[in-house]
Amino acid sequence: MLFVLLSSGAVAATAQTPPSSSPSPAAAPSPTSAQDIGDIVVTAQRRSERLRDVPISITALTQDRLIQSGINNMVDIQRVTPGVQLPFYGGFLQPAIRGISSAGAGLGDSSNVAVYVDGIYQPSQSGQLLDLPDVQSVEILKGPQGTLYGQNAAGGAITINTVTPRFDLAGRMSASYGNYDDIALRGYITGPIVDEKIAVSIAGAYENRDGYNHDILRGGRDRGLTSHLIRGRILFKPTETLSLIVGAYSSKRSDGGIYAGQPVGPGTALGYALADAYGIPIALTMRPHQFALNVLPITEIKTSGVNLIGKLELDLGTINSTTALSRVHVHDVADVDYTAANLGIVNDLTLKNRNFIQELNFTSRKLGRMTVSAGLFYLALTERGVPGDFTGYFAGGPLFVYPNFGTPTLYIHQFSRNRKRSYAAYAEVGYDITDSLSLTVGGRYSYETQKTADNHSVLFGPDVGNVLLPDPRGKIAFKRFTPRATLRYALNPSSNVYASYSQGFKSGYVNSGDAPFPPYVKPVQPEKVYAYEVGYKGRLATGLNLNIAAFYYDYKDLQVYTYSPPVEFYRNAASARIKGIDGDLTWEAVQGLTFTVGAAYLDAHYTKFLNAVAYLPNAGGFGFDVTAIDASGNRLPRAPKLSGNASVRFQKSTEIGQFGAYVGGNYNSGISYDAANTVRQGRYALLDAELSFSPSAIKGLRLVAWGKNLTNRNYLSSVLESQFVLGGSYGDPRTYGVRAEFAF
Repeated sequence: MLFVLLSSGAVAATAQTPPSSSPSPAAAPSPTSAQDIGDIVVTAQRRSERLRDVPISITALTQDRLIQSGINNMVDIQRVTPGVQLPFYGGFLQPAIRGISSAGAGLGDSSNVAVYVDGIYQPSQSGQLLDLPDVQSVEILKGPQGTLYGQNAAGGAITINTVTPRFDLAGRMSASYGNYDDIALRGYITGPIVDEKIAVSIAGAYENRDGYNHDILRGGRDRGLTSHLIRGRILFKPTETLSLIVGAYSSKRSDGGIYAGQPVGPGTALGYALADAYGIPIALTMRPHQFALNVLPITEIKTSGVNLIGKLELDLGTINSTTALSRVHVHDVADVDYTAANLGIVNDLTLKNRNFIQELNFTSRKLGRMTVSAGLFYLALTERGVPGDFTGYFAGGPLFVYPNFGTPTLYIHQFSRNRKRSYAAYAEVGYDITDSLSLTVGGRYSYETQKTADNHSVLFGPDVGNVLLPDPRGKIAFKRFTPRATLRYALNPSSNVYASYSQGFKSGYVNSGDAPFPPYVKPVQPEKVYAYEVGYKGRLATGLNLNIAAFYYDYKDLQVYTYSPPVEFYRNAASARIKGIDGDLTWEAVQGLTFTVGAAYLDAHYTKFLNAVAYLPNAGGFGFDVTAIDASGNRLPRAPKLSGNASVRFQKSTEIGQFGAYVGGNYNSGISYDAANTVRQGRYALLDAELSFSPSAIKGLRLVAWGKNLTNRNYLSSVLESQFVLGGSYGDPRTYGVRAEFAF
């Protein structure tokens, strides 16, 4: 099967006429005013529909809004989307939507917020950290999307659509310079090779900047960030009804700041306590954005892939197909005790992920009062640790502190592998009961197998090399049917109300470290979400648009993760309850002046979680004890009670050109990072702004002065907990600079 599904992400367009059953391959313009916001065409239900007609809570970000908001990578999306958090667990991105987020970082594990790029599922949590130089639009689908987007979309889905090759010449390029010697180049160009038959698009991004964090041992800063990406796509259109898009990409991201952290939680880091007990001077981090580590940390992520996207128009509808082969290579070096004492160092954590995806989808045209969508999905994934090297230095004495390392007392050289095969079939039927009332019902059956192998040498035992001992249990299977039903009523041509019931399913997990040693740990069972939602989408008045939804989730068998260096293990929590309300309001007060406000209220707690694993400060002040507690009633991690964003955009045209101003802010009432609510980030707000000028004399040129986190607020962006320390690192400080853009 060599056809590939045309992107199931959002394709931004202004709907002047009723949308067709499938997205157009040509890039469409973004809305030009707030009055048009509800008319953006999205494909959240695998067909082109106006945003206000889709009975799902969605935040749709057009290319213009992404550029104005300074969104350059995946993590920036949380700045403009209430109810969405994008923190890291160590170096692993863990998206959270409405309090549902992945807690793990193990071999072969997947996030329960599905990420799609051009219709291609991204199964690697590290591979989801993407630069966005050529993004046409982004859709954030809130709530379980288990029917159309799969078993690992229990919390929602983020779909990213890059620029599709066009038959007219177009492009956008930008060059930016900011503090921390930040140099960034981004852009794309697209145009025809053979008129109406072959078109091409090429995109690239490059960024190089100094580190944000101060090294108080060696002087200077962390290794900073170096990132580059290149992506090419070729559109073949041999007939009016058939189109093929061949794509390929390669990227590399080297970030010295993710693990350049410090002790951040309550209690005393074990390294500090031991140094004090031995009377050995040790460097202490006193302020955010400082680190004192035995090694210079680094996270390197390399991704590459090829894909083929196909679309065939028939009288009854459209057949779409996706074929993709991707690779992700992650390399980490980290000091897991977050101090200058030599306790534990991850010398080399190398993960290699290779996956193949095939999806076939049919979307009907309107068949009287009925529409039909159906599809098949297949994923073959292999992820390997090759190898994972952990060095432990302290076993009762003597203690060494940087720059003295001493002799290791523990050394683990581990190889492991997780092989995963996922199969699914799904279908959805929509029916217009009346001209105003419509019903949609659908379901997906998912079946997955996992097979693991592991081997390691400990305490300088014999080197096991690449010999892997398979789990004697063989393949372990997980399966589930996830239904969805939605009722929508059109109040008028520009306003709708809806009610929905859906189920979400995050597949179970087999930890490769469980084998080959009995007694075998029971595989972690799948997460299950039973979701109820009611909402309103519509135009309240000329230029005034409102989307709002209330929801209730019954959340079962949550998967929780514990890291006790060098061991990691998973288990299931019992249950949780999530309820809340979120929405956004856009108002074009007058021509050229637009206000946007979004907010989310979230009540997310464990209803029952006995024997939750927690890191509590040791009674003697020496590190942390791994303790079982009753976490029932505790707030879920990464689930702020209140979050929101607001922005104002002003544009004024004059004889010499157009002046523009943008101010945007986002607020978070605070989150915890663990079931015990031990490590918390308090409430914080971030403020971004830009001033721009587009001269009349040079069409397409835009000059910008920009700033992010202008109040220089310190907030945690990554946390890693263990018996050594509750450690973490901070998000970007105040950054500012200038940028030149040129679009044609």
